[in-house]
Amino acid sequence: MTKLLTTKAYVERLLEIQNFIYEQTESIELVQKFHDEHDRVKEFIKQNPTTPAPHPSTGDQSWPFSNGRYRVFMKTVIKEEQTIVYLLDLIDNRMLNHRVYPDNSIPTYNIEE
Repeated sequence: MTKLLTTKAYVERLLEIQNFIYEQTESIELVQKFHDEHDRVKEFIKQNPTTPAPHPSTGDQSWPFSNGRYRVFMKTVIKEEQTIVYLLDLIDNRMLNHRVYPDNSIPTYNIEE
């Protein structure tokens, strides 16, 4: 059985991404879409905790979702009767690009992803 645990940093980043999506789009539907895709990737990770190979230097694992826009970072610990996946961090590539290039505008029309 696999158990998912989140770190404080992960929860903070989740809220930060949610707020970024809403501030940029003013769309509750897009925030909900993010949460739906986030739930799907958590379910995938729970069912396949060893699928992403550990990074050779850091030992953590990562998995992209939503056509590569987001990436979840985790650490899997396998114990005798249980596998624990610690969700460590979450990134939104669009949000990171916006920080680097703040003068670039984000399209206001819907892009099919």
